[in-house]
Amino acid sequence: MKMHPVPVLHQSRRLLVALLALSLPMALGAHAAEGIHVKVETFLPAELISGPHYTMAPKAEIRRAIAFFKLDTSYGKTEVAGTVALLERIDELRAIATLEDMKKTDVYTDALKKSATGPLDTAKALVDDPVGTVSDTAKGLGGFFADVGYSIVSDDPSQENVAKTAVGFSAAKRKLAHQLGVNPYSSFEPLQDHMSEIAWTMVGGGLTVTAAFSQIGNTAGQVVRITAGSNKARMLVRDKSPRELRNHNIEALEAMGVSEDLAEAVLDNHNFDPEAITRIVVALQGLKGVDGRGALVGRIALVATPSQATKARDWTELLASYHAIVAPGKSLIMVSTAPFLVDAGGTVHGVFPTDYITTDPAIEAGIGTVSKAVAAMKLKLGPFYATGKIDPKMKGQLRDAGWTEVHDSAEKILRTE
Repeated sequence: MKMHPVPVLHQSRRLLVALLALSLPMALGAHAAEGIHVKVETFLPAELISGPHYTMAPKAEIRRAIAFFKLDTSYGKTEVAGTVALLERIDELRAIATLEDMKKTDVYTDALKKSATGPLDTAKALVDDPVGTVSDTAKGLGGFFADVGYSIVSDDPSQENVAKTAVGFSAAKRKLAHQLGVNPYSSFEPLQDHMSEIAWTMVGGGLTVTAAFSQIGNTAGQVVRITAGSNKARMLVRDKSPRELRNHNIEALEAMGVSEDLAEAVLDNHNFDPEAITRIVVALQGLKGVDGRGALVGRIALVATPSQATKARDWTELLASYHAIVAPGKSLIMVSTAPFLVDAGGTVHGVFPTDYITTDPAIEAGIGTVSKAVAAMKLKLGPFYATGKIDPKMKGQLRDAGWTEVHDSAEKILRTE
């Protein structure tokens, strides 16, 4: 498949990018209330409030319906936006603890010794002199070096360099991450450092994932509740290189009727890592038969920050889960910056990945704007679902605006293990 450069956006479109944020408050109002503090127990079970390598401030600040959590970790203090992102970070910290336990096992120690005199020598040579070493060892390997070639020409920050691609380091790390239940392309450097150390030992010492985990009683697992579709996506991420994922995702988008240029614009938006965009594509496939997916893809292509990319991923997966589990949609419409599902009877369904929706004049005005837009399209409001909490007063206002049902904590309904 031919490769195109990242499309150059017109200045007016760049302004649009700056204004777009895929979140409920941006659809319902320009500015939501800030400075509200809520106990973290509202969002998390007690056993997750502290754990290996972290403790958490007792309250989260609500900004635009998203909870901001303050963590004190072994790697410094940080703030995490959103419950899903927090659960992912907890998974990553627990994965690090698991990897530290792994390094204490006999099977790892033996592999580490073997790596000192085994294939790791070749790996180190590739790091020091990738072009020369590849030239000496490439004969007869044929198509294997398609991934190596991609690692040379790609500007994807998630793509490992030619050395790591050639010796199988990247594939080993993807398998390791999958077993741990974390994203192999995570931006969390402490996790990347620990996974890289283990992956080099796997490559150099002949250590398999099964053997690596064999002497550990409990692996990190996952505390994040994810959709069945994202499980499928993570299998793809485990088994395919970034080059293979890119080709797979472009072909999948084109099969939905998305133009090649738009598909490549989405794949060239590096605010999405390969796992995130693969999960989005799988979720869009889960919306099979729903008209209007192209409009949502167009909006996703304009995502301007990693946090917006995470929101786009979560929202698309929730729409697909709702379509599959709660009520099938016939079409997708965009109202302001928010996607809504419309069923065959012309009823609009709202599904939102939020943490805590509270009363605020701007949001109240935005609710009215959405109601008017839906009425103008000769449609009618139906159920409203949010994955987090909704203030009781806001529930009443949503019903007064015409939403026939208002559900919070919908994550238990919309997501499956």
